[in-house]
Amino acid sequence: MKHKIDQTFEELCQHLEEHVQFLLMSSDAFDKGFEGEAKRLAVSLRVLFHDTKTSKSLLAQLGRKETLNYIDSSMPFMEGNLLSEGGLVAIISRDKGPGYLAFLDDCPIKSRIVSFEKWWLDPVFRDAKGSLLSRKDLILAMANQDGGAHVDPALNKTYAELSRENSMGHSFLVSGKPTKVPGPEKAAIRQIAHEALKMLKPEYSCMPSYDNESYAIFAGASFRAVPDERKRATSNKSNVQSRNSACGCGSGLRYKHCCGKLN
Repeated sequence: MKHKIDQTFEELCQHLEEHVQFLLMSSDAFDKGFEGEAKRLAVSLRVLFHDTKTSKSLLAQLGRKETLNYIDSSMPFMEGNLLSEGGLVAIISRDKGPGYLAFLDDCPIKSRIVSFEKWWLDPVFRDAKGSLLSRKDLILAMANQDGGAHVDPALNKTYAELSRENSMGHSFLVSGKPTKVPGPEKAAIRQIAHEALKMLKPEYSCMPSYDNESYAIFAGASFRAVPDERKRATSNKSNVQSRNSACGCGSGLRYKHCCGKLN
């Protein structure tokens, strides 16, 4: 088309309202068990936040992209941790098998307000090889390559290893057999959508559902080489652990949100 007509501010506002509704409806469907909705969540997140040389995000067109309070609910990476880390998700082990869980409003740490660049570009996954993925990486791979708005014949290598090849390296024994935990990318997109909804609709809240079944949650695991002087310094400490104190495993979380978490 050679000739274009600018959309009005009212029309852009209508688009924003529609995409907020898309996020709400797809999040609800995801939480009810259809995790494929993560692909539609990724498309709306791309429309809202992603700018290129030739196109502007919806929030940028509305002049709201730089004025939002960007909510970071991810657990920061732990210095010296030798294990893989996923800041937006936890591993959940339950009757129907292991998987990944979006924290939603049940985060083990308090959310922070950050800049857009930090929210968009900081790594939220570090796999067992040390490869990094940000919110931007996850959203664009799922929206542009992995079935959101397009299906590419090839995927970003780090994203493909995360989503298909268990690059996080987690597995559980199920009926006596080692079972890999399915990829965390969909749960992570659900958590990013949760953050976006809380930015755009401050009254929005949502807690994860555990379907009234027994479960165990694993978050913030760490494995680090401990210097001899630290071993000596901690060897004389009392074994009594306050639930509000830092967890003795070195995760950086409070004991009640880590090794002392109760179902």
